[in-house]
Amino acid sequence: MKKMALIVCGLLAVMAVGKEVGKKPQREIKESWVEEKMLTEVDDFQLLPKEFGSKISYKMSEDSYKVLNPIGIACQVMEDDAGRRIDVVVISGRSMEAFHDQQICFRAQGWDLLDQGERKIDTKSYGQIPAAWMKIQQRGQLPRNAMYLFRTGEGFSSYGQAKWDFLLGNVKRPFQEQIGFSYRFIGLTPDVTEDELVKFGAEYLDKLNDSTKGVM
Repeated sequence: MKKMALIVCGLLAVMAVGKEVGKKPQREIKESWVEEKMLTEVDDFQLLPKEFGSKISYKMSEDSYKVLNPIGIACQVMEDDAGRRIDVVVISGRSMEAFHDQQICFRAQGWDLLDQGERKIDTKSYGQIPAAWMKIQQRGQLPRNAMYLFRTGEGFSSYGQAKWDFLLGNVKRPFQEQIGFSYRFIGLTPDVTEDELVKFGAEYLDKLNDSTKGVM
C-alpha cells in the first residue's frame, strides 16, 4: 500500500507540474494593446493631435527600445484649454530592466534634479500608493514637477521594492510570465503644480484601471 501511495503521489506531482507548465498569461500584452488602452482625456486635459497612432503623441527613439527591451512604450502629451501640458508615458515590461532608473534617465536627457523623494498618492482603485517624486530643470528654464510609479504582479511599490516584487512573483508563479508597468507623469509647462500633477496622475490610473479591468 505504501509503495502504491508513493506512485500515486508521484503521478499527481507530475500532472500538477505539467498543468502549470501549460499555463499561459491571462492576456498577451503587446505594444499595440498598450497604446490602444491609453486615455484621450482626463479632467480638462485632452490628447494632443495624434501623429503615430490612435492614442499616442510621439514615439521613443530606437535606442530606448534597444536599451530597455520593453514589451511596449506608449507616449502622450495632454493639454488643457489654458495651454498647460502634461507628458504621460506608460511602459510595459517583463522585468525592472525595462523601466530603468529614472534619475539616470533624466540626467541623460539634460535635466538637473533639484529635489527628489517619495510621495504617497491617493487613488480610488488601489488606495494609497508610492510615487517617486522629482523636481527637474533644464538650463534656462523654470523647474518642472515629475513623478514615476511602478506596478508589478504584486501591486504598486517603490522602484527598489519593485525589483524584489518581480523576484517574488517568479518564485510564487514560476510558470507564469511576469509583466509589470511603469507610469511617468511630467508637467511639461511650469504652471502645472504639484497637487495638479498628483490629481491628474491618480485620475489617469483610476480610469486606466477601469477601462482595462485592472490589467493596467
